[in-house]
Amino acid sequence: MTISTAAALLAALALAAEAPATAPAMAALPDPLGDLLAALGKLTARTPASARFTVRYENSTGEGKDQVKVGGEVSGELADSAAGLEIRWGRALLAQAHEEERRHAVNPDAPTPTRDGLAQVQSIELANRLDAAASLRDELGRATLVEVKVEPLDGVPARVLVLKLAPALQARERRYVKDIDAVGKVWLGADGLPLAAEARVIGKGRIFLIISFETEIRQAWRFTRVGDRLVTVRFEDERRWEGAGDRGERKSAMALELLPAAAPAPAP
Repeated sequence: MTISTAAALLAALALAAEAPATAPAMAALPDPLGDLLAALGKLTARTPASARFTVRYENSTGEGKDQVKVGGEVSGELADSAAGLEIRWGRALLAQAHEEERRHAVNPDAPTPTRDGLAQVQSIELANRLDAAASLRDELGRATLVEVKVEPLDGVPARVLVLKLAPALQARERRYVKDIDAVGKVWLGADGLPLAAEARVIGKGRIFLIISFETEIRQAWRFTRVGDRLVTVRFEDERRWEGAGDRGERKSAMALELLPAAAPAPAP
């Protein structure tokens, strides 16, 4: 080190020592994703809620003359309260499912749209529809913000968060999936809560070194806020896969209509 360089370094250190002990704090950088997670965390979903829901689905496998298509529609009611989640299926719907089972036992090729429709509905998914804030917060907690912009939703400009998603894969799935691209969007309302969301996931991989596959998932949500709940009033799910000489497609849509709160029981 030269004498001039050493002198300059000593002068800089002296100036630093004379600086005030406390420097002005830097302004916090905007964190739109963090703000959204915080807003979702305030929705506790403790108020009882009930709804009527309808699920439509269509599955197809194979192609050409070997293609097999099945589809159907089922409706029911659900309620979430302090006692837990309750799912109610109408007697006519259950009777139809039982009749389809009887026909299927005689003729394995007989269609069973109602029975299969009941099998499409999962309890945890229904619970997530009435408490979308909790499930959405879990997914967004693994996401990375890419961009904030403004896009129309139903003809009205809305703030949009563009996200890089990180799907939760099991150890076995991570062994086979070699490439995955997952992106999403969340449209926000004036209160900072989601109005809509969408996600697209494309995964490619190989099994046993010789069987390659590709799968694509597209999902879309519409939300509404009801008190301390964020409710999914519509959910669409489309899945496509191809591999090992076969291909398939699954489409489903759930519409949910909130029911009025039950009137309090009269005092004895």
